[in-house]
Amino acid sequence: MLSVADVTLVDMNSFLGLSATAWTGLYTIITFFLLVAAVFAAVYAKRQWENAREQVEETRKAQQEAHRPYIVVTVEPSLVSQVLFDLVVTNIGQRPAVDVSVKLDPPPKRASEVAGVELFKAKMLTEPIAMIAPNQKMRSFYDSSLERKDRHDLPTSHTVSLSYRDTSGHEYTEDSLLDLEAMKGTMYTEVKTVHHLAKTLDDLSKVLKRSSLLKARGALEVKAVVEGREANQARVEAQNAAARSSQEALRRLVNRDAELDEREEP
Repeated sequence: MLSVADVTLVDMNSFLGLSATAWTGLYTIITFFLLVAAVFAAVYAKRQWENAREQVEETRKAQQEAHRPYIVVTVEPSLVSQVLFDLVVTNIGQRPAVDVSVKLDPPPKRASEVAGVELFKAKMLTEPIAMIAPNQKMRSFYDSSLERKDRHDLPTSHTVSLSYRDTSGHEYTEDSLLDLEAMKGTMYTEVKTVHHLAKTLDDLSKVLKRSSLLKARGALEVKAVVEGREANQARVEAQNAAARSSQEALRRLVNRDAELDEREEP
């Protein structure tokens, strides 16, 4: 006859028809799958965290790029004429750039250099620029495309090396290529600007200064005709006829006086 303890042991060893060994194997399998799920969840969470971190870093970099100084060196047509072109250093960024160093290799050279003001000796190309504000341009006359025509001893491109900082201390170094012949073979239209108007007024002023009429001092006699052409001709003819009549009367008077003088002589 079985005791209560023996019945309990039998029931535990065959719970739900599975032996203790089977239950142990089942627990092991369940634990394994739970562990695998935990690992996948951890990996997924790590990737999500890394993606979030990358997005935060990209956002930070984008904000920094959007609010940083950005120095560019270009060659632009002169404000005076399309034939002339200038070397322009511009800050197209949103913050001031400080300690801006601009280097051109090879050094720029004009077709006709003026002693003492050679372009490669310009201070903005030989010494750091203290600050360039946002949208500020530093412009210097470079050369004339007409004078450079058929000149093979002048550089046509430059390697531009830039280094500068923002007001927070972040440093920037950039290299670019400056091509002077990028617009070679193109056409342009001449646009009249305020400069041309000022030049015309200046030329007009010089002409007026050379005028002898404006140099005269005192009152000027101005003759003006306000009558019609026929009336003017008739009046002029009448004046001329009267003048001739007066001259004729004066001549007769002079001749008569002369005859009287001859008669009175002994």
